[in-house]
Amino acid sequence: MTDIVMNQSELAAEIAARLREEVAAAVKARDVGVATGPVAEDEGSFGDFLKCVALNDTQRLRAVYKSAKALDETTGAGGGFLVPTQFEQRIREVGAPLLFDQLVAAGRGPLMLRANAAELALPVLEQDQAPNVESSALVGGVRLVWREQSADVAESEPKFEQRIFRPHSADAYVAASTELITDAPQALEDTLVTLFGRAYAVLKARVMLRGTGVGQPRGIVGHSASISVSRATGGSQVENDTNTILAMIQRLLPGSATVVWIAHPFWRSRVMATRLAETLLYTVNGQSLVYGDTLAGIPIAYSEHLPTVTSAGSLILADLSYYAMVERASFSVAYSEHARFLKRQSVWLFGVRVDGAPLVNAPLILADGAGNNTVSPFVEIAAGS
Repeated sequence: MTDIVMNQSELAAEIAARLREEVAAAVKARDVGVATGPVAEDEGSFGDFLKCVALNDTQRLRAVYKSAKALDETTGAGGGFLVPTQFEQRIREVGAPLLFDQLVAAGRGPLMLRANAAELALPVLEQDQAPNVESSALVGGVRLVWREQSADVAESEPKFEQRIFRPHSADAYVAASTELITDAPQALEDTLVTLFGRAYAVLKARVMLRGTGVGQPRGIVGHSASISVSRATGGSQVENDTNTILAMIQRLLPGSATVVWIAHPFWRSRVMATRLAETLLYTVNGQSLVYGDTLAGIPIAYSEHLPTVTSAGSLILADLSYYAMVERASFSVAYSEHARFLKRQSVWLFGVRVDGAPLVNAPLILADGAGNNTVSPFVEIAAGS
């Protein structure tokens, strides 16, 4: 009887040991994002990169992907790992069909800059001061002055100011079941790339339009540089909308070659009805931007991130070359199998750092001598019906 008991104990111990080995092997073999077969030592994939992050394989991360910890300059704590350039590009390409990336691809997006430090100082011309009548606010105080022969040259000095951009952190995490990691690794890689790429494109569009400037970039809507145009009244809806659109165009900065309308989606049926006499202002062509249409000859795109139709800023006219967006280094990614352990889920944490703001502080004053006629690269509609 004693031998039987000992054999059962040994058998139980052996089974337990085998189970531990299988569990450990399963954890180490989590081929997150790897379709089939092992990855060669000198090659790599985004899935293999994620696997290395999950296993904290710093040696392979440095040797193959040249990736290191994304340290936080503010706290000194270690963050995730920087995503290699080749995989970062793949993530960015996912956002191509979305508003922000379409604006950039069409040459009508903001000025995009990248910084390798905690902040970026950008010198810009002071264009929001009253200009001399013989010059223009556009050239920041520089003017050519007439002079007689042998007379002294009058001083004409441009005025510059420093804009400080400090990229803010934004993070997103995706929880995936351990079963999904084991059973469908390739699907998980594609899912993570798609979700993060789209989320980042949406984030940039949102903050460019309506960022508060507190712990995040400052958006266009409601900014001190934006001119608010009251809605026309006294006529039919079509007449009022037409007159409002014409009034917005009048306040646009002259020479804005990359200007674009951005509207809440529910504006579309209303702007399609606007007309001058018998000529419609709206043209449907479906070849560029989100819908590819034009309003008064200017491309129009639509964004769900603008306020509702009756709210201020639901329709804007913007030259986004006067908006700067600064990205800090690369994306970062971190992994935890403990954050949602009881749900049998592992968590991937993606992080970005970005800042942005208009490059002008106020509307520009025309050099017509009146002193109060202003234009701006950003024009928005006021609240109303």
